[in-house]
Amino acid sequence: MVIQRFEMCIQLLRLAMEFIIAVAEAIGIVIEQNTSHHRLPSHPYAASVPFVGLLP
Repeated sequence: MVIQRFEMCIQLLRLAMEFIIAVAEAIGIVIEQNTSHHRLPSHPYAASVPFVGLLP
């Protein structure tokens, strides 16, 4: 019973991390789109995901 709860906790943590990563990527895309309208990008090859360190 304890092992099942532990496995369920791990799965919920994984889902939460995936959600946080998706939100962070969406925020990064929105910020990038908002700033790209105001000025020309100096690096056309810049990564669209500013939070690469969070990926597993």
